[in-house]
Amino acid sequence: MIWLVLGGLIGLYLGGCFVMAKGYVSPVRLNAGERLAGVREVAFETDGYEIPAWRGGEGDDVFLLVHGYGGRQGYWNELATELMPHGEVVAIATMGQTVSPVGEVGFGAGEAGEVLAVARALRAEGKRVHVVGVSMGGAAAWLAAGEEPELFSSVTTEAAFARLDWGSDDFLSVSVPGGARFFRPIVLLAEKKKGVNGAEIRPVDAAKKYEGPALILHSRGDGMFGERHAEALANAAGVEITWFEGWKHAEIFQNEARKVGEMIREVGGVE
Repeated sequence: MIWLVLGGLIGLYLGGCFVMAKGYVSPVRLNAGERLAGVREVAFETDGYEIPAWRGGEGDDVFLLVHGYGGRQGYWNELATELMPHGEVVAIATMGQTVSPVGEVGFGAGEAGEVLAVARALRAEGKRVHVVGVSMGGAAAWLAAGEEPELFSSVTTEAAFARLDWGSDDFLSVSVPGGARFFRPIVLLAEKKKGVNGAEIRPVDAAKKYEGPALILHSRGDGMFGERHAEALANAAGVEITWFEGWKHAEIFQNEARKVGEMIREVGGVE
C-alpha cells in the first residue's frame, strides 16, 4: 500500500512539474500598459513575424528598452519620460509576453535575436542605438551586444542574470528555500521544450566581447538575483557596478528614473 501511495505522490510531483514547466516557458501575459502621450505603436520585421513596439520622441539617439520576464512595455514609462527630451525611445514587446505573436519566451537568447533585429533596423535609419534592459531583458541586451557590438553605442542593464542556470536557480529559490533543487525538473523540462541548456546561455561571456560604454546597475536588496550576477558581468565588461539600496528586483529603473536617465545619457554621450 505504501508503494502505491509513494508512486502516486511521485506522479503528482512530476505532473505538477510538467504543468509548471509549461507555464515557465509561456508565462501569464500582462497587458502592455498605458502609452505615454506622443508614443505610437509600431512593429519591426524579423524572422517570420513582427516585433510589436512603442516608439516616441525624436533625434539621432534611440534608447532601445527591453523589459524582463513577466514584464511589459509600460514598465518603462518613468524612464522614457526622462529620456524622450533627449532622443527617441523604442520599447519592444519581447517574445511570449504582452502582445507578442510568439507563443513562448526565449530565456534571453531568443530575445537577443529580437534586440538585434530592431537594432539593425534603427541603425539602417542612421540612429545611434543605446540598449537598456532589465532582468532577462538585460541578459538579452548583453547577448545581443556581444554578438554584434558595432550596433550599439552603449549598454545599460539592471539585475541582468550572468548565466541562465544561475538565474533559474535564483528564480526558483525566491519563495521556497532550496527550491532550485526541489523544482529542478521544472527547469530541465522547460529547457528540453525550448531546446536550450541554461549553462550555455551566458551573458557574462557576451559582456567580454562588448568593449563600448556600459552601465551595470544592481540593488543590494534585489531579492531575486544575487550580487554574483552583477559582479560577474562587471568584471567581464570591465566596468564598475553602480549599487543602489532599498529597491527590490527590477525597481531601480522605475524608482530612480531621473538619476538613471542622466547616467544613461552620460555614458552614451547623449546631450
